[in-house]
Amino acid sequence: MAAKKGTYYGANCTGDCGGHRAGYRYAKGGGRALTRSSASFNSGMRIAQRHLKNQGVKSRMGVTKRSK
Repeated sequence: MAAKKGTYYGANCTGDCGGHRAGYRYAKGGGRALTRSSASFNSGMRIAQRHLKNQGVKSRMGVTKRSK
């Protein structure tokens, strides 16, 4: 049986697009750290960043705080 494929704001995903949705919610809520373990989560964050940019909201996604 083939995996069910879907799209989330134009991004291809497999299954229920849960990673995309989680990343989108995280970024919309102010989260800014990308993860190494989930490309779909990062994709959802990038989608949210584009939406925020289109609304004129500045986003600091991907910026990490450096320790001294």
